[in-house]
Amino acid sequence: MGRSSSSCLWCRMDNPVLEAIKNRRSATRFDTGPLEEEKVQAILEAGRWAPSWLNKQPWKFIVVRDRLVKDRIAELAPTVYKLALSEAPLCIAVCVDTVEDPFHYVEDGAVATQNMALAAQSMGLGSLWIGVFSVKNERNSAEERMKGILEIPRNYRLVSILPVGVLKLAPEKTRRSLSEIVFREKFGVK
Repeated sequence: MGRSSSSCLWCRMDNPVLEAIKNRRSATRFDTGPLEEEKVQAILEAGRWAPSWLNKQPWKFIVVRDRLVKDRIAELAPTVYKLALSEAPLCIAVCVDTVEDPFHYVEDGAVATQNMALAAQSMGLGSLWIGVFSVKNERNSAEERMKGILEIPRNYRLVSILPVGVLKLAPEKTRRSLSEIVFREKFGVK
């Protein structure tokens, strides 16, 4: 399949996966009403089916609906995310076992998060990927304090928190053109 075929497929947007990818936005405002359990289970299934290194599937997902717990997590998040964490009917914490997968646990957690965000989008819901992973694994980092709130074991890392719900506002976003970001064969070669 040449460049024009794949470009044409993207333009037609008759593919539900490509449509979910293109239309997904970071939602910062949510309606506070509950989500159907069937949709929550479908989102979690999408995370479960994410690829992982050697199919280790090192993740655990914590579904947080309790408002007090969400508010405690929100206190540790950057200001722009506080309202989303409080308003969303639920948040999903994505944890990965560093013993089960010592080499690619961050990527494994990231791809599971992305699958869940796309699943939410495909069902007409919004999500907001909040990366909380502390690269240096500092003792008093937001990740470490959130792990304490959620009682996450020491050998797990908290990669992300994903608030999910019905959007109040649908943000508009643009993307750079492919000609700005794609090279052929070597970096810098158009």
